[in-house]
Amino acid sequence: MRSKRGSSRTTLKPWLGVSLALVLSSGLLPGSVTPSAWADSPALQTAPVTTSSAASGTSSGSSSSTGQSSSSAPVVADSSTPAPATTPAPAATPAPAATAAPATPTPLPDLLIPAANIHFKGFIDTYAQYNPTDASYTNFRAYDFGANSFNLNMAQLKFWRPDDDGIGFVLRTDFGPGAMASGQNFTPGFYGVRGTTSGNTGTMPWSMFWVEEAYINFWIPDTNKELEMDAGQFQTLANFEVIQPTGNWMASLGYTFFLGAYTHTGVRFHYAPNGSNNIYFGVNNGWNTSFQNDQGSDFQDFELNYTGNPVSWLNLNFTGLFGPQIRNTYPGGVAFASISNTGAIIGNPDTSVPTWRNYGAFVVEIGPLDHLWFVTDDSYGWQAEGAENNGSTTPNAPATWYSSENFVRYDISDTMDVVARYEVYYDLNGFMTGTGLPTAINDETIDFQWNFMPNVMSRIEYRHDNANQPLFNSNLGNVTGSNNVGNHGAPIFSMDTFEVELTYMF
Repeated sequence: MRSKRGSSRTTLKPWLGVSLALVLSSGLLPGSVTPSAWADSPALQTAPVTTSSAASGTSSGSSSSTGQSSSSAPVVADSSTPAPATTPAPAATPAPAATAAPATPTPLPDLLIPAANIHFKGFIDTYAQYNPTDASYTNFRAYDFGANSFNLNMAQLKFWRPDDDGIGFVLRTDFGPGAMASGQNFTPGFYGVRGTTSGNTGTMPWSMFWVEEAYINFWIPDTNKELEMDAGQFQTLANFEVIQPTGNWMASLGYTFFLGAYTHTGVRFHYAPNGSNNIYFGVNNGWNTSFQNDQGSDFQDFELNYTGNPVSWLNLNFTGLFGPQIRNTYPGGVAFASISNTGAIIGNPDTSVPTWRNYGAFVVEIGPLDHLWFVTDDSYGWQAEGAENNGSTTPNAPATWYSSENFVRYDISDTMDVVARYEVYYDLNGFMTGTGLPTAINDETIDFQWNFMPNVMSRIEYRHDNANQPLFNSNLGNVTGSNNVGNHGAPIFSMDTFEVELTYMF
């Protein structure tokens, strides 16, 4: 199970609640419909088996592969006694030809270069989406934003070397619109600030290629393989859902993932005193950035995580992220809009000056309980000077947001399941959604998944979203004062989508 967040300056509200739903450890659960051959953890991969000559049933002293001794004398018939006449045996009736079983692709071993213990795997993820609104794309989606279209989400290639002998690496690269979406959700930093002044279009380059993970991992010497270190860029430990669709239960991703951390760049230590408890501590550049772009700050971000499996049917995951973050962009991709001036974007003179951010997430997984799984992912965030107050045109008050994402899954068989999700996301100051207004969003989603081949995953999904602000199907500038052209059509408060997803894993 992946580890998640920590506390903020303000404690979690008791009415947030912890609802039960199901967490997918590294994307694959025992008895789940996701083929175990695609488990994402190098620890699940087996080493190649070498066959010795003794195991093959032959030896250097053997003259035959039949198992007979070379010293046995041949048996000679007695020539003085005629052999009895034998009656030819009746011809055997040929057995009816067996019907060939349908060909089912079998996943190949992922060991790519045995001599170097380098492994390889990947996937291609596609989907088709129907959005009854007149949207040109589907708002507030991490990857499935292609409305009324056949779409490629992403193709991914992953190379890794387990650190069983002391040192290893992970390199995971993404291609396609999904890679572009991940890159756009990165803090622009060096590439320019989105939305600080009217007409400013500076942002991360639009690229169909993105390095999702690239890090070196090794065991700290003299720790009995209990202390491990990663150095480079790696996925966040926070929240339940992940970037790659093969690690998720549903075709679309919730707001908790979309408006959260994706990756971190820095160092991460992993301490595993036993098989049931894991503790992580990291120092990094913050959320979704490959370099430190917090002007005027000498602090780095800190990451804490605990992942535990106290009993067979319960997994716990808690993550805390603490440190300075800049305020100039928002994961929703909408520029900051001043409440006091709804006609244009208000320039913030301190957009690249960081203020302190706290973020915590707590994930609980229960299952399996008679084919049922339950998961809850509750999160809370706070940032200093992230909200406007008293008519100010620049952020001068703390911003707060929180969410609760809940799943129920029923395994129909080894290859089919049905999953339901209910999520609420409250952005009290419009900070994470970028509206500048109090914003509440929720989604209700149901998926049917069928793995009709060992290396193929298919899903059918219906999703309903609604909000207290007209966020969907339109130019958000009509609401927030930004100049983001966005979709066309009148703003609406709710949206329905239908989606079919097909993923091939290799």
